[in-house]
Amino acid sequence: MIITEELFADTIKKLGFTGKTWVVGLSGGADSLCLTLLSHEYAKCRDINLYACIVDHKLRPESSTEILPTIEILKQNSINYKVFTWEHSEEITGSIEQKARKARYEFLYQYCQETGANILMTAHHALDQWETFFMRLSRGSALKGLASIQPVSKFKDILLARPLLHFSPEDIKETLKQRFGITDYVKDPSNNQDIYERVRWRKAYNELSCKYGLGIDNINKTIERLQNANDCLGEMANTYLSELFDGEYINIQKYKKLRLELRIRVLEKVIHKMSANKNHIVSYSLLQRLAENICISNFTAMNISGLIFKRDRTKNVKVFRENR
Repeated sequence: MIITEELFADTIKKLGFTGKTWVVGLSGGADSLCLTLLSHEYAKCRDINLYACIVDHKLRPESSTEILPTIEILKQNSINYKVFTWEHSEEITGSIEQKARKARYEFLYQYCQETGANILMTAHHALDQWETFFMRLSRGSALKGLASIQPVSKFKDILLARPLLHFSPEDIKETLKQRFGITDYVKDPSNNQDIYERVRWRKAYNELSCKYGLGIDNINKTIERLQNANDCLGEMANTYLSELFDGEYINIQKYKKLRLELRIRVLEKVIHKMSANKNHIVSYSLLQRLAENICISNFTAMNISGLIFKRDRTKNVKVFRENR
């Protein structure tokens, strides 16, 4: 399927975000290059300022020269851009993939701040969604995790949008070829290295799809339904939050009457509301342990995410920041 100008515009409309300044994360691969060109086409007709942000992670000797053809395409289309370089003279230990991702998003956010953008777009596609679902399924994720990648989410104080999430890699490459005449783009060799879990799932796609019917279309239908259920629980948790938490105390008698999943969601919102670090993510297992413990009669106190949950004489639980 070719992603036409009309189809892309309809996708943006469905995502429902507004803003006159956008930043696109651009790696030079087919996905992000296609998103950049589609966004440029959309933006120039609607008085939207578009900026492309390239992050050179310096993980391979050829990375700096690989992006030069991409920069030439940006210049040909009069697209504003900036290249950030991740300087790391020391050897990277631990998860290189995770640390590179964190560095990339910090640079992307920095560029949003520089340009005044309130929209950051990334080129996640339908196969990324499929891989994420199975990666999380294999770890026993709860509903929120299985809902996988959201089309629009919050990143710090900006919106993170993924307009290509319902398009396949084949759709994207065909669009680049047919609409923009591009068949050559950056091909990261790490996308074929089995040391990465995502790559192993991607290589398993054909067998799972053909033999068991676990292809993009079927799984992504399931993900959409999981996202609807997840959104519904989130809305219910917001309602219960206002009833159960006054900004200082959790009403335990009312709280205990909720099903466990809703108790967990309410706690998550309490933590987000009270914590100094709004971007800190608390694991589901830790939230579950707290949700179960505070309902026990002999519960005294528990520390989580820089907050103290403490039972008082009224048998309610007081929530306050710990002194450091």
